[in-house]
Amino acid sequence: MKWIWARKRSLYFKIFVSFLTLILLFGCFYVLIYTMFRNGLEQEIMRSSQTQTENTAERFAQHFERIQILLFHLYHNPDLISFNSELTRYGIDGANFLKAKEVIEEIRREAYNSLFMIQDVIVHLDQADLAFGKSGSSSSEYMFERFYHNVNYTLSDWQEELNQQDSFQMLTASNFELAAMNIESKKLMPYIFHYPDTSYQLVAMIDIEQAADAFYGTTGQGNLMLMDETGNILYSKDGSAQADQIPQFTQDENIVKHNGVYYFKTTGSDGITYITSTPDTQITVQLQHISKYLLLVFIASLAVAIIAAVVLSRKLHSPVKQMLSSLLDRTQGDAGESEPPMGIESNTAGQIWEYDLIHSRIQQLQKEKEMVIQRMKEQKAALQSYTYMNQLKNINTDINEWSDFLNSSGRYHIVYYDIRLRQAGMEAQENKIRVIRHLLEHIHLISSECVQDTHTFQLESDEIVSVLKGASAQDLNMLLERIKQTFDADQEHYLVTVGVSPHVADASGFNEAYQRLRNLSSQAYLIEETQIIFEERALPELPPISSAMQKNLHQALQSGDEERCMELIEELLVPFYKQGAGIQQFQEYAHLIAVKLLESTKELLPGEDTYPALKLWMEGIEHCHSFAEYRSGFLPFVSAACALTRKRQDLTSEPIVVMFFEIIQHKYMEDISLDYLSDKLNLSSAYLSAYIKEKTGMNFSEHLQGVRMSKACELLVTTDLNVNEISQLVGYHNITSFNRSFKKLTNMTPGAYRKQRVLQEHKLSNG
Repeated sequence: MKWIWARKRSLYFKIFVSFLTLILLFGCFYVLIYTMFRNGLEQEIMRSSQTQTENTAERFAQHFERIQILLFHLYHNPDLISFNSELTRYGIDGANFLKAKEVIEEIRREAYNSLFMIQDVIVHLDQADLAFGKSGSSSSEYMFERFYHNVNYTLSDWQEELNQQDSFQMLTASNFELAAMNIESKKLMPYIFHYPDTSYQLVAMIDIEQAADAFYGTTGQGNLMLMDETGNILYSKDGSAQADQIPQFTQDENIVKHNGVYYFKTTGSDGITYITSTPDTQITVQLQHISKYLLLVFIASLAVAIIAAVVLSRKLHSPVKQMLSSLLDRTQGDAGESEPPMGIESNTAGQIWEYDLIHSRIQQLQKEKEMVIQRMKEQKAALQSYTYMNQLKNINTDINEWSDFLNSSGRYHIVYYDIRLRQAGMEAQENKIRVIRHLLEHIHLISSECVQDTHTFQLESDEIVSVLKGASAQDLNMLLERIKQTFDADQEHYLVTVGVSPHVADASGFNEAYQRLRNLSSQAYLIEETQIIFEERALPELPPISSAMQKNLHQALQSGDEERCMELIEELLVPFYKQGAGIQQFQEYAHLIAVKLLESTKELLPGEDTYPALKLWMEGIEHCHSFAEYRSGFLPFVSAACALTRKRQDLTSEPIVVMFFEIIQHKYMEDISLDYLSDKLNLSSAYLSAYIKEKTGMNFSEHLQGVRMSKACELLVTTDLNVNEISQLVGYHNITSFNRSFKKLTNMTPGAYRKQRVLQEHKLSNG
């Protein structure tokens, strides 16, 4: 106790006690969480079992649907139809068995496809007493009585199935003797397809054990049962379940406990009822195992935490001891560890005597500190330069890899991906980079799976290129089909044009092929789906805007008629769209129309301060990727232009309007509101709002936002201030609100706008 009391003001003691306190708090919290977790764990296990049952039902339903499609296609095989017709017309001696051979070949391909998990598909032509499957043809009797022998399914049973009215019929799974295949027996589930009153049928022998293992699992003590709509058990995994042993489920019940067994029920989309069972002892064992595991984890965590507390306390205390030794050696020698140093009174000093000593000696180190700071300032520029150069060295680290790949021998294909991100789905530049990186990895994965020798890399911010060596036409078609399916699923976020080159002989042809694919991508149609382009197409000529159309647009703007303006714009855009204009052509034409509208607005309202807002909307049109987006892009642009022209009357005769504009032009950076303006102008807020809207065509918030956004655009281009500083300067105290308003008006973030304008000015200065 004396030792503890003597060291109670020690840094080591206080750190260690703090750690122990935290460990105790977390231990109590852990026990509380475990208690709550333990109470709900059984229900969670039952929900998990029910979810497993539902997932199993969904997988089986999808599998049976695939088999239905397979049987449907085989049933309508032209060779099979023709062969059956010849049997009917000429008999077995006059039929062309080469057609039957073609059908057998197709059955073999499908039967050996692991996706279907079927043992065989048997074509039963009862009228000719003929049946054939993947192993060849034989009489119906030989096929069903010897080749696929089962006491429950005799030849007469198969013949009786032809009289059934249901096209698809699933029979009860049973053990079939497959002696001809050197297989003693195998549990198979027959799945029959035929049209009523026809002379032949198809029987898919489903390997139900393999399907159950794949869709339900192979471990555990539970059972899986499939029941048809009449309550007949089609399949039982353990083979011992009887219909009368299954408990009754009420209408709203999915889980029932009966005789110490939990039963979980669900009905699939195929109408089949799926029931799984789990003994309650299994759930109890799971709970016990989890409880033991959590207890061991808690004990181990507690031990590790205490050890870590001791180690960390010593590590935190050791530097202080070293500093104390150094300081004491310079002045008065070693003062010991257990007692405060000379010159510091215990009753008046701080709570930790090591820190008291450091504080008393800190003045001696002040000069050294200033010298270090000065040296850091001198070296700051050099450090920044070094960091910048180091970043440059990390750019394009995979150039050597794909250069080596490209320069190796062999012809190759180039697949070019032009990615057009939709602005509505990209809230920040970081999101765009993340999406492009995700697409790069996804394209690389699919390309590697389809073609053995491939390399995928990113050239520009929105361009990805794959080089495929030794790709067959089948490999290329499979790759493009998977790529299109993947991209079309996310078309609300981005649109992709895929250009495919013919064979390129060697590395010297890469640049020419790449440039050709870039040109091809600009010829894509203006549609909302992934487009795959192999060759150039004839493009329509860019139509001129007639003087009569310009006059009509000018008159519509002058009268402030938004509806008429949009009708005229659609008269220009729709024919060009229907002619099959390329995306680059259409963008140029839309930009030309927007320029004409802006010129008319300037002519009608010379010196208007809200032109920058119109320019921002015009730039937003350049980021449209579909006809609907172009129409939506023109709508706010036209609305703003018409609103401006509707106030074309001499505003000097409206002193209230003049004062209104003067206040927002000079006070836009402040937190002004409609109430603030109404107080300044001696009017009620409601009256002032209605008055401004009537006289100018725009409400107060639209005017204020236009002025603020115009100033923000100017600051983004002409200054180096960051976005947060600019938002403060134009009256936004919340940067999130500023970003949202800016993106709503311009269809891009402030950072993207600044980058785009800087690139435009750079091109102009170099060009």
